[in-house]
Amino acid sequence: MKPSRHLWILVGLSAAACGAKRPEASRIVDGSDLELADCAVLEKVSGTASTSDPDAETHAKAAARRRAAELGATHVKWMVPCCTYVEGTAYRCDAPE
Repeated sequence: MKPSRHLWILVGLSAAACGAKRPEASRIVDGSDLELADCAVLEKVSGTASTSDPDAETHAKAAARRRAAELGATHVKWMVPCCTYVEGTAYRCDAPE
């Protein structure tokens, strides 16, 4: 019996999903200078939230962490850590040298 085309598409999509080794945004942790000394700097990340949002800082940081996850980051060091706009630097700490 020959495998159907749909089966091959499903296998291909599953392999692609498993191959993406990006950390989830929820797994990205805050880091300090001491913790990040031996880590690779990726790039600056930022996030915003509405001024009417009662939990603006949390939502802005979540947006920045999502961007950091897209980059493969493990940590974020916050430079502007408050309110409706946050900015930090994304780091990857388990990158091989």
